[in-house]
Amino acid sequence: MPDENSDEINLGSSVASKIKTIVLSIVVAALLFLLIFAASRKPANAEKVWDEATTIGNIEAKNYYIMYTDIMCPYCDVFSRLTIQYEENFKKFLEENDVLFELRVTDTLYEGSGIEHSRTSAEGAYCAKREGKFWDYYHNAVMSLWEDYHSKGIGDSKTSPMITGMTDEYWHEVGHEVGLGDEFDSCMNDHETVDEIEKNTMKAARITSGAMPYFQFNDFTTSGFDPSWDWNYVLYYLNMGLGEDK
Repeated sequence: MPDENSDEINLGSSVASKIKTIVLSIVVAALLFLLIFAASRKPANAEKVWDEATTIGNIEAKNYYIMYTDIMCPYCDVFSRLTIQYEENFKKFLEENDVLFELRVTDTLYEGSGIEHSRTSAEGAYCAKREGKFWDYYHNAVMSLWEDYHSKGIGDSKTSPMITGMTDEYWHEVGHEVGLGDEFDSCMNDHETVDEIEKNTMKAARITSGAMPYFQFNDFTTSGFDPSWDWNYVLYYLNMGLGEDK
């Protein structure tokens, strides 16, 4: 005579096994989906920036504009000087188009051409960054170079006379003019930021191949900026990153 209890136990065991298999399949499928989603997801801006202190705009903006620069690069400084002179327009563009702008300062000209003040000026920017005055220092450095040299046709192109007679004190003074003091001077004198600068310049070189300035805006990349260009060319570069040729 068949054992009904045994049949019920076997049937229950079979159903439980099937349920377990289904649940396991669902879990595995969910994990695979999450892995695929994670692999395809673009990293958030906060995970990509070198330092939020050198950015302008919403850190989680839809659009992300990176400029690689060297303070002693005259072509780089033309673009930066125009964004300073048209600062209200520049910030309005970033806000209206949901753009995060990041400036990545390197000493590319020191590493590639031995231009000493490429490194010294970068040290000033990085030391100022430690005290929350990166943009103050950078803007003052750009405008000081313009007023003291580039506007006079010195060091503003490959064919113009080179900047000579510049000392490290020049960059200390750039910092002092924006309120930086003893801590800044000590950072500069002790070369406390050189390791960070060298590391960042190496990272930049893998992307820019030494071209300065180098712009990376969403899928749009380009390098160079002509000294004769005006604000309209800045807008052109910005709009190209949005996929708009204006």
